[in-house]
Amino acid sequence: MGANVRTPTNPPPGWRPSHDSLSAAAEQGGLADLVEPSSPLVPVLAAAGQRFLRPLHVQVVGRPGAGRDTMARALRERLALTVTGPGEDPRAAADADLWLHVLAGPPRRADHELLSSLPADRIIVVLGKADTHPDWEAATDVARRSSTHLGLPVHVVSQLLACADLDAAEFDALTRLAAERTEMPSMAGRFLVGAPGSAERLLRQGLLRRIDAHGISTALRLIAEESAEAADADALNRALHARSGVPQLGAAFGDRVGRVRFWREVEVRAELERAAARGCDRVNAERLLAAGGVG
Repeated sequence: MGANVRTPTNPPPGWRPSHDSLSAAAEQGGLADLVEPSSPLVPVLAAAGQRFLRPLHVQVVGRPGAGRDTMARALRERLALTVTGPGEDPRAAADADLWLHVLAGPPRRADHELLSSLPADRIIVVLGKADTHPDWEAATDVARRSSTHLGLPVHVVSQLLACADLDAAEFDALTRLAAERTEMPSMAGRFLVGAPGSAERLLRQGLLRRIDAHGISTALRLIAEESAEAADADALNRALHARSGVPQLGAAFGDRVGRVRFWREVEVRAELERAAARGCDRVNAERLLAAGGVG
C-alpha cells in the first residue's frame, strides 16, 4: 500500500497508529528482515509482507441491472484500481479490501440485505446510471434520500460517461449536430431521426448506446460553446469522464485506506499467531507479536 497509506479519519474500534517495528517493516517491505535468514519464519513473513503491499482491491456489488460491469470498468480506467466485478474469479473477490455497492435507484430489500452482509467500515455506495435521470440534480436528490434511508453517504455517478471513448468520426458527427443547433429531446427516442437502417439513424443509435442522452446533451453544449474541453475527441472524452462523478470517488477510497491498513496489519499478526501455534520459530514469532501495533 506504500505511500497511499494514511491515518483513517474515523478509525475502526481498536485501531491506533502503528509505530512498532512490525508495522514499519511491513510498510517498507522488510518483514522477513526482522528475523535471521535461517529462521523458518522467513517464508511466512515474506508471504505476509507481499500480501500487505498488494494493490488496493475493490469488489463491485449490487443488484443485477444496476450497471455493475460498467462500474467495474470505470474504476479500472479512471482510478486505476484492481477491481473484481460480478461473475469474475471468486478467489479474487476473497481478497477484496473495499466493496462498492451500486444502486439503480432508491434502495430495495435486496440492497439492504447485501449491505448488511458486508464490512460496514469498508463500503462505498453509489447511485449509478445518473445519466438516466431527468437531470443530474434529480439523480442527486435520489442519492440524498437514499443516503438518509441507508445511513451512509451515496455518491452520484454515471459509469457510462466515465467510460466514454468517442472516436474522431463520432466527434465530427457531434460537431455537425451542434452546428445544426440540434438539441437532445426530453425523450431519447425522438433523437432517432431518419429511416430505420439509414446512416443517420445508425449514427444516432451508436451515440445513445455509447454516451446516452445526458452525454450527448453535454457534448453538444460544450461543442456549441467552442469550449477547450471539446477541442477534439480526446478532449471531449476527458470532459465527459470528469463529469461522470467517478474521478471524485478517489477521495472516498482515500478516506478508507486507513481501515484497509488496519485489517492488513491484522492479517500479518494472524499469520504470526498461526506460525507460533504450530511451533514455527515460536520465540521470534511471539517477540514480534509483543512489539505492539494492532490487536
